[in-house]
Amino acid sequence: MGDSIGISCKLALEQRAALEHLLFFNVNQHRVRLGIQQSIEMYGVPEIYEHEGGLRIRVGDIEGVQTLFAVSDTGRPLGVAVFVRLVHERFVVLHLGVEPRLRSSLDVNTPVLLKLMHAIRSTARRTRGVDRIELVYKERHAVRLNV
Repeated sequence: MGDSIGISCKLALEQRAALEHLLFFNVNQHRVRLGIQQSIEMYGVPEIYEHEGGLRIRVGDIEGVQTLFAVSDTGRPLGVAVFVRLVHERFVVLHLGVEPRLRSSLDVNTPVLLKLMHAIRSTARRTRGVDRIELVYKERHAVRLNV
């Protein structure tokens, strides 16, 4: 992959098409289709919007939705994680999108996914009272944090 992976809560406006492709037209969506459907039914449809000169994502009418972008050193989005604190002790990851590998491998881009999950975990550890991260795409799967 050559590019270094950075984490940002905002994406440059000129990256809208790349973000749309990553979030809405990802070739790996079929792998987690049921989880995507469940998330949309429970929480709402994700929507890209402009905020303070950059791109963010909101979901339905939920307040406090946070977005983390994994970006290359050129600012191109490699992955996105959308999450919210819905229950006092829990972050809920509503949507994940990771750029597929360019090679013939069927595997997702694991380093990007790990970097995003590490960033969410780090945020959860810094948030008072949060001790779990729940992944909507995995039925009844919550990761307990060691804090």
